[in-house]
Amino acid sequence: MKTKALVVAVLGVVGGLATTLVVLKGKTTSTQKTLHVYTWTDYIDKQIIREFEQKFNVKVVEENFPSNEVMISKIKAGGAGFDVIVPSDYVIASMKQDNLLMKLPREKIPNLVHLSERFRNVNYDETGEHVVPYMWGTTGFAYNSKKVEKPPKSWKEFFDVAKAQSSNKRISLLDDPREVLGAALKANGISLNSIQTDDLKKAKDTLLAFKPMVSRFDTMSYKDLLASGDLWMAQAYSGDIVKMQDQNPELRYVIPEDGATLWVDNLAIPSGAREPELAAEFINFVMTPEINQRIALSIHYGTTNDKARQLLPQSELNNTSIYPPKEVEARLELFKDLGNAIEAVDTAWAEVRTEDALPVEPPSAQR
Repeated sequence: MKTKALVVAVLGVVGGLATTLVVLKGKTTSTQKTLHVYTWTDYIDKQIIREFEQKFNVKVVEENFPSNEVMISKIKAGGAGFDVIVPSDYVIASMKQDNLLMKLPREKIPNLVHLSERFRNVNYDETGEHVVPYMWGTTGFAYNSKKVEKPPKSWKEFFDVAKAQSSNKRISLLDDPREVLGAALKANGISLNSIQTDDLKKAKDTLLAFKPMVSRFDTMSYKDLLASGDLWMAQAYSGDIVKMQDQNPELRYVIPEDGATLWVDNLAIPSGAREPELAAEFINFVMTPEINQRIALSIHYGTTNDKARQLLPQSELNNTSIYPPKEVEARLELFKDLGNAIEAVDTAWAEVRTEDALPVEPPSAQR
């Protein structure tokens, strides 16, 4: 799944799809369609963006968010004219209920035929009318094997304050309430979807006790800090660590023995989209098997596209950090939409973060 400072990548090729000439007071200017994409950091290869721009003669403006909660808040505040967004599974139902998502023009997305059976009619969008499952992965933790002599194998061990002392406060947690509280719930042997008062209190107490060991809450740049050695251990998204192992082969990714998050990120068109037809073209483009295979290979997350998966090298398919075996998948759990009960999670999260002196995100960053 996936800084609060938003990174804006403007990758443009001046050209002609739907290019019109506007005459104003004798001056001729060229206008060009622009597609605004709001997504997780480093979630699509920039070369793919350039190819889409060149093929359709449009400009793509990409903006990044650190969590689903931040994304939804911005969409509700007006959406800044986003045309394509990438929400995770557990927020889809509430977004549909709040009329934040447009129904997909499925006839304009013929590459949906390549969607794996597993990701058709998903329980958060059973009719497939609003979202296209894009990539999937897990949330566990990572560590530097040169720095951490006795790495944890479970969330319970990860949150062990005595063991964490040796990491010299070079530990980070994601800046994401569901993920962080979910991990603490798992450490206490509880479902990450529990909203029971006693369960959330246990999770909150675990995090408050562990907080002095944490250097930052960071969703977007922690991976670079792990690769550089500034962080020794971090709650992490699977693909981030596989990608960073190219820079630092000492990094290890762990799917905790006491369970972890399985998530699915989706392509969707927000109800306020200015270019819904162009958005559908973009979704269809990234679901093209050859294109999707290249994206999956560059970001190292699991693809939902059957044909694209068949094109992946065996080394990628055999990487258990990306495609865990069935016995490991049995320990994974999807987040559920909690409805109004999310307020209890928000309250617990606010208490964990109250009077927080820790940095949350650097001024700039790159998911």
